[in-house]
Amino acid sequence: MTNTEVLKNKLSEIKKYLTIVKSYQTKSKEDLINDQTLRGAVERYLYLLCQTTIDFSEALISHLNFRQPSTYGEIFEILYEQKIISQSVSLKMKKMTGFRNILTHAYGEINLDILVEVLQKDINDFLLFIEEVQKKIKI
Repeated sequence: MTNTEVLKNKLSEIKKYLTIVKSYQTKSKEDLINDQTLRGAVERYLYLLCQTTIDFSEALISHLNFRQPSTYGEIFEILYEQKIISQSVSLKMKKMTGFRNILTHAYGEINLDILVEVLQKDINDFLLFIEEVQKKIKI
């Protein structure tokens, strides 16, 4: 598979997970408290969305021969430095990387207020990321 095909596939996955996560946006904190299966699904798809965005971004950096990041958060700094995304989107994606780390490493129970905020508000940051990348890169 070529680098371009990998990027297209990853971008398609991001869009798929974003659609799934957006279908949960109307769920309340109470819904997540009362339905552990729902909560698990929301957490899992948010994780997949975050991780796939990281994977896509790493592949993009490699494809464009940018310097290699030493951390996941640095990925989005590099994309900002190279004028692929804005500083605002870079900071938002770095924040989502931190959220992904919480989901991955399960530092105790995930704060439901944060989960609901990400689900209902921050999820749109992924749309901004996609829009900015697609304006700069033909994929």
